[in-house]
Amino acid sequence: MAKLLNAFNLDSFSLSNFSLGSGGIFGLLVLVCILLFVLSLGRTRTLISLLSIYVAFVLQAVFPYFGWLQNNNYLAKDLAMLQIAAFATAYIVSFLLLNRAVVRGHFSMAEASFVSVSLMGLVQFGLVAAIILNLAPDYQRFIPDYVLFYIANQKALFYWALAPLVLLIFQKKD
Repeated sequence: MAKLLNAFNLDSFSLSNFSLGSGGIFGLLVLVCILLFVLSLGRTRTLISLLSIYVAFVLQAVFPYFGWLQNNNYLAKDLAMLQIAAFATAYIVSFLLLNRAVVRGHFSMAEASFVSVSLMGLVQFGLVAAIILNLAPDYQRFIPDYVLFYIANQKALFYWALAPLVLLIFQKKD
């Protein structure tokens, strides 16, 4: 147990020197917004959203026209911005198409637990943040250094992409 505490530096943690600060309050607000969003979606639409993230990331990765768009588009010459726009567009389109095809308005929050939907939403947010920060490393300057290690490198992106699949394995079947 002592090795685990030392590995995460939890042995020196105390609530007396704990303060949120403006960044922590903003992070807490983002966390609450994410939870409210995924809880309003429900489990089925959250899973559709997860699938849409995977589809959008693959489509963005294989999109062959970024060079042409950079040369012929006056709005965005920045490759990272074009990749993020392609990812966001592919996500929105695939979410709408999958949502229309799979969900016909008969699913509700009664189908999943609060914890499973919340965890899936948090993992999705981490995955999207890791994708964006890997596509646009210039935006990493806005993220605190202690967070960058967990979301802004190739290995972190792999683990964030793997985490939802692990959560799906352990979800309770109805």
